[in-house]
Amino acid sequence: MIVDFSNVLSSTAGVQVQAHWDPIADATYNLHQPTQEQFDRLKARLPEPVNMEWEQALELFNPKPAHPLKNYSQTDFQVFLPSSTANVGDIWELDPKGILPFLCQFHPGATTEITVFSRRTHRYEGAKACLRAISPNYAEVVFRIHAQFVLDTSGIRLLPAQFAGRLVLNRKEGAVVEFFLFLPTRNSNVDVNVFRAADMAFIPRMELSALSSTPVREIAWETAITEKEARKKLATAFYKFAEIEWIPIEDTVELAKGTNRPIHALVLLGTLDDESC
Repeated sequence: MIVDFSNVLSSTAGVQVQAHWDPIADATYNLHQPTQEQFDRLKARLPEPVNMEWEQALELFNPKPAHPLKNYSQTDFQVFLPSSTANVGDIWELDPKGILPFLCQFHPGATTEITVFSRRTHRYEGAKACLRAISPNYAEVVFRIHAQFVLDTSGIRLLPAQFAGRLVLNRKEGAVVEFFLFLPTRNSNVDVNVFRAADMAFIPRMELSALSSTPVREIAWETAITEKEARKKLATAFYKFAEIEWIPIEDTVELAKGTNRPIHALVLLGTLDDESC
């Protein structure tokens, strides 16, 4: 079933979105709470002097949502939908400018332009969505956003692994039924960047949410793929290597024995398919 999503959400009725942002709970090197001595060493990394005190740096890494509650119009959520028609399983690019107001509910320093410091500075951005399910009256879209938060002009940044999300809409009424944008809660899900030093950290909860009275679980979808399938499609849209079917190590050993072929092993400190270390 092909559905036309152009101007589906045309109402200016308000949608209240709630924001939650827990402080960093754990980190490898604790760069989010450096000692005075560690902080001085970090500042010394930069060629230009930094006008920041140690206490200021500690405060930066314990932010709260800029807007715990924020009102949007129904039309604001149109940015998550395709510009014209789509079928279940289709993927499309999201407009970074339309997404930023949602991310800025967390922090005004939000940006979809990610800066990676190495020998050269690389800039890239990415936000994509996938139509997961449709029915005569409803549609569900899942999305994935890569972004960072510039906490201070001196170079302190937080880089979430990714933001995952879901938007359920009533196509007949042109209304948002459910909206959920969140940082996946695995054991390391954000990078801390302080004066060109990096650390892997864990934020237990960072999310935006809005719910209506419609029970989503009771919607009878006419055409759908699983959320796992939709997330896989998004991952492969970002990373070509995500198409690789990984084999458990035990099965790999047996396969190598059976085919008399060597095993080429790579040891990773983190994950490959998002923006964390």
